[in-house]
Amino acid sequence: MESFTLGSEEQMTRLPLLASGKLGADYELLFAYWEIAKEEGKGGEKDVVLRKEDLEMVEELASRKGKIMLEEIVSASLPIVLKRIDPQIAKKAYERVHGVEVPQDFAAIAIAKVIVLWIVEALEIEGKLNL
Repeated sequence: MESFTLGSEEQMTRLPLLASGKLGADYELLFAYWEIAKEEGKGGEKDVVLRKEDLEMVEELASRKGKIMLEEIVSASLPIVLKRIDPQIAKKAYERVHGVEVPQDFAAIAIAKVIVLWIVEALEIEGKLNL
């Protein structure tokens, strides 16, 4: 997965393609998920990326509602994105990044929220959504 960095040398932040970091998503969690999925050879890293369907769903939701709160986008998108996340890998990624043990469901939801925020940032970069 392509990435680039933002910030000073002391505090570098990796961002996936089409992410701005504007919404404060914990992209290190997403990078850790990809790394662990790849290490374990399960191929799950391919499921946890931006999909055309994700972008279209959020874009349509925003156009139907006109003005929409970020919380509404998260609520509508989270269950769909969550289905693609392996909870065991999510737990390992959360522990790797944050150094604390959490339940699998908690970790999977945390990663799903990162993906939803990434979707919103991508749509803003594409000029299809205003934040």
